[in-house]
Amino acid sequence: MNVRLGLVLLVLLLAIANFGCSGRVAATLTANAASVAPSITTQPTSQTVAVGQTASFSVSATGTAPLSYQWNKNGTAISGATSSSYTTPATTSSDNGAQFTVVVSNTAGSVTSNAATLMGIDATTTTINVTAYGASGNGSTDDTSAINNAIAALTGGATLLFPCGTYLATGQLTINVSNVTVDGSGCAIIRNTASGNVMVIGAAGNVSPDYGPAVALSVTVNELDASFTTVSGLGVSSGDYVRLRQGGKDPYGDTSCDPSGCRGELVKVASVSGNMVTVTTALHDTYNPSLNAATAQKLLNPLTGISVKNITFDGSGSNVYGFSLSGVSESTVTGVTSKNVQGAAILDEGGFNVAWSNITVTGAGSAQCGDAVWFQNLGNLSVNGLSVSNENPGAHTNSCIANGAFGFGMVASANGTLTNVTVDASGAYGRPFKTTSTRWTTFNSLTVKNGVQTYNGISLEYYSSHNTYNDCVVTNNGAGTGTGTGNAGINSFGNFNQYNTFKNCTVSGNGNVQFYISGFDALRLAQDSHNTVSGGTFTGSNSSEAVLLIEGDGTFITGVTISGPGAKGIYLDTQASNACVNNNAFMAGSGLSTAISANGSGDLGLGNILNTLGSNLTLGVCGPPLP
Repeated sequence: MNVRLGLVLLVLLLAIANFGCSGRVAATLTANAASVAPSITTQPTSQTVAVGQTASFSVSATGTAPLSYQWNKNGTAISGATSSSYTTPATTSSDNGAQFTVVVSNTAGSVTSNAATLMGIDATTTTINVTAYGASGNGSTDDTSAINNAIAALTGGATLLFPCGTYLATGQLTINVSNVTVDGSGCAIIRNTASGNVMVIGAAGNVSPDYGPAVALSVTVNELDASFTTVSGLGVSSGDYVRLRQGGKDPYGDTSCDPSGCRGELVKVASVSGNMVTVTTALHDTYNPSLNAATAQKLLNPLTGISVKNITFDGSGSNVYGFSLSGVSESTVTGVTSKNVQGAAILDEGGFNVAWSNITVTGAGSAQCGDAVWFQNLGNLSVNGLSVSNENPGAHTNSCIANGAFGFGMVASANGTLTNVTVDASGAYGRPFKTTSTRWTTFNSLTVKNGVQTYNGISLEYYSSHNTYNDCVVTNNGAGTGTGTGNAGINSFGNFNQYNTFKNCTVSGNGNVQFYISGFDALRLAQDSHNTVSGGTFTGSNSSEAVLLIEGDGTFITGVTISGPGAKGIYLDTQASNACVNNNAFMAGSGLSTAISANGSGDLGLGNILNTLGSNLTLGVCGPPLP
């Protein structure tokens, strides 16, 4: 007993000598005795994601520190996954149903979490999130490589997702896969600082589609025929697309094309029998192989099923083009803004059944490098909601926009419907709205205004025929530029623009003339015949020129309200033979000098309300079809 007591006293004396009376020995002994094994307080939860997205799991645990973690997938340790949370790489369809657990351990023991399941992965709704491939979207980090890696992972049915942010790209982005969606989440911006294109979908990144060899038509086919025959096979079958193309009468002959483009359209093949191709709609021009060198070409490697939505393309002022579809059909584009380019912010060429809606274009357009919006070689185009504004002003130091910005251009296209299109050309020294060889297309609620130069409001050129303009508003184009300039609010150029109809349009404040069917084309042929103006109001802007000036045959003007100022309300030139002018109202006291001046042979009309203003129109019954 005395020996044991002596040993205890000796230990206490040594402890006091070394540590004083702080109690550290007692504390150390207590801590060692109380070491606690881990216990999980918050279990990891199952996650539901789409293919291409990442999934994150986390755990909370208590126990004596330090705690260590090891995450497992389907019972196998994941290399490097040693923290309290774990984020998977971009998922694939093989990850569907995977089980994730975590082992939490310390010196006192370990505990394994409940399993969390990765669910909802479906290859048919694959989402390729560009951030999962390293894109930052912070506006300063170059995301080009990351976005291209995400694009490379696209397969049919996938969505290329851009979460909110500004994605800096220093090179063109190209997509060449059918049946994919590009989704900008309503708030993503791709800002491209290169010098070519922001994004091109189709044609391996070229803004012009690839076509097969041009094969001549064997015989002439008429407008609205449903089939054509070529001298040899095109190599097409049902569902393929074909470009029809031909020249027209101009100073270079009957087989040459206008500087703005050739005549033609894109059609879809319904069936093939030998060298005869039947199309799904109709042919919208008369194609003549002998006179106009009419040919057919197969569209190569078309894309279909493309959807682009809710995203902004910004060309930084350095790119020529913004967003381009090239050889893309059966597709939709909605909620897209394209801006800050030298030429075309929107370019669609070689497509069939493409629908555009809620499109905004700013800071774009040029004479040399494309209209701000440029549609070419299309069939069945649909547009519902398109705004063009703040176009590029003239800038003689830049080759693209040296001659000012052109706003909207539609070339060699047919059978479209465009609704709620607005072009505000304020400050832009270029042509606001122009069609070239556009046929059988309806424009509903088109507004064209504030063009600066004497380049008209709406321009119809080179075989643009059978088009209908409903409820158009054309104001203040070329205002204040004087008279005798050739400018007009609406100008049909004289080179075979026929059978067009303008219904219930409001036209006012435009320089020179408000509505002009011109005979002053390059060949002075005055071949713009059988056009109609029905309803609407036309208000002159000066006392020197007529409000409506007609130099084409067979024009039908009916139900129009015409106000001055103006030298004449309607002036029918000597080239304006066989005009029919019925039931129009000429406003007294508005500054009109004369109501109607008829100078062509066969001009007739009835029911016009002259309000004491003069008219030399021969009274007689007339109406369409006119001779």
